Amino acid sequence: MRRITREEYPIDTLQRIVNGVTFFKDLIHSDPSQFELLMSVTQFVTADQDEIILHHGDDANVLYFLLKGQLAVLADDDSGEVINEINAGEMFGVMAMVLNFKRSASIKVNGRTALLAGIDYQHFSDLDDFTLFTLRTKISFFRMLTNNIRWNLERNKMQLPDHPLVSKLRTLPLYSGEKNTLEELHALHHQAHALSELLCEWNDAMHDGGDWKEY
Repeated sequence: MRRITREEYPIDTLQRIVNGVTFFKDLIHSDPSQFELLMSVTQFVTADQDEIILHHGDDANVLYFLLKGQLAVLADDDSGEVINEINAGEMFGVMAMVLNFKRSASIKVNGRTALLAGIDYQHFSDLDDFTLFTLRTKISFFRMLTNNIRWNLERNKMQLPDHPLVSKLRTLPLYSGEKNTLEELHALHHQAHALSELLCEWNDAMHDGGDWKEY
């Protein structure tokens, strides 16, 4: 992967592209100054056809959004079998990032080129540090994470409604306190971990059957 240049993607072009990602779009409308900060720390990169952009066993401290192109998920660098695909508009690497795991698969460009945005988790992982991003921005970030992980779990549940882990999913608590508070941020962080652990457990079972959903 290589960082993009302003000649390739001027800032106004990038802003139009990321407007398709809910997290970015919400900040554009709710807090333009926080959006500008997010754009300044986001890593915008491109990758060429057949390039492996993430390797099995890599650290997973960056959350990626695929803005253009298509990616193929492989068991490892040498595998020729595509076990999943990532399409434009999707994010990936949530579970491994939240749990501080290594990447469990390799990701390859499945097309001519790909444009990605990467956000380093270090900007959000300290729940009591608001020197860069505000409480509301961090809450929005963790809402995005929990929604994504829960969506993956719901997708698994639809495919296997009688799976023994379905009952465990129902027991995970939902936050019912006051919104946009530090309490909600900590609750969302806890939810992200609990959901990720369940998704990891579920994926291990599905992996035994040859079907991976997260990496």
